[in-house]
Amino acid sequence: MSSALRNNLVRLLGILAPLLLLGLTPSCSSVFPYEKGASPDYTESVVPTSRDLIDPDRPFEESRYLPRYTLNPGDNINVAFDVRAVESEQDYRIEKGDQIRVVVLFHDEINNLYSVRPDGKISLPYKGDFMIAGMSPMEASSSIADLYSDLFVDPSVSLLLESSGERIDAMRQIFDRGNMGQTWNYAVGPDGFFNLPLVGEFSAPGLTVALLENIVNSAYGRMAPEVKVNITLTSTAGFGVFVMGEVNNAGRQAIKGPITASRALALADGHNPTTADLSNCILLSLDVLTGEASARVVDLEAVLMHGDFSRDPLLGPNDVLVVPSSKITNINRWVDQYISKLLLFRGVGANMSYRLN
Repeated sequence: MSSALRNNLVRLLGILAPLLLLGLTPSCSSVFPYEKGASPDYTESVVPTSRDLIDPDRPFEESRYLPRYTLNPGDNINVAFDVRAVESEQDYRIEKGDQIRVVVLFHDEINNLYSVRPDGKISLPYKGDFMIAGMSPMEASSSIADLYSDLFVDPSVSLLLESSGERIDAMRQIFDRGNMGQTWNYAVGPDGFFNLPLVGEFSAPGLTVALLENIVNSAYGRMAPEVKVNITLTSTAGFGVFVMGEVNNAGRQAIKGPITASRALALADGHNPTTADLSNCILLSLDVLTGEASARVVDLEAVLMHGDFSRDPLLGPNDVLVVPSSKITNINRWVDQYISKLLLFRGVGANMSYRLN
């Protein structure tokens, strides 16, 4: 890349940086094609895919790796809550609401099923209230035997836990949705957040469904370990990419799924054949998780004129594809004509780091 072109790209990235924050909401990072099993590098040029590795039964373009979908504002997710007792190697501790059967050998008048009251006590014959909540069954048996040792000789006490889980029942009531069971539907708000019972708000944009599920389960693990969640994506709101420069219909293009640079160009009604420099298109992306912007040169001439689809990167939400003029000196005209008019970003700055390929 020539020094003049590189300098102009630096200027362009500095001016277009606010555009990457569009949506006025958190957006998703962009992922480009790379070999499976390797770490993606968002600033390296796309390496042509070897045709020897392509499935002959599938079109070349569809054989490439597609990125995992990341959530966006307006997406709808389904959250299924599973509430059950937590497995633990520690002894169970009796809780309020548990049903306890007490059996004293040869003393049937004591034998009965007792409910642990909200104050943590049960009422025993001859002895009255007895605080049992917080004890293990073995500790409670020993304590009851000691309690009756002044009335009976060496009392033998057995304690059976008939039912437990007032906390579990209370949890289930929190998450119960009647005919829907413990399944809730949520829409990711315009600000990118949604709210879950007990654990509060979560930011979804930029996360895959699997990663969001792990984050939510970690939060419940700290606050309510009896709760596990399973999250599925039920519908997408789609997102936008921006195609600017020497194209016939510049602006935001609404899309629903993965799209390549050449297809985004087609949505913009193609390029201007007399002024566009397809070999030096510029792709701008922002990784919201790191706050780092990146710019790269995309050779769409190789894609469209020579059929080299390996040079056709995938675009992520709010990515910006700029088709430059064959005269790079017209960069200021791009700014005035497209950024200021479309997004009203004149005079708006952004403090962010960026890399230029």
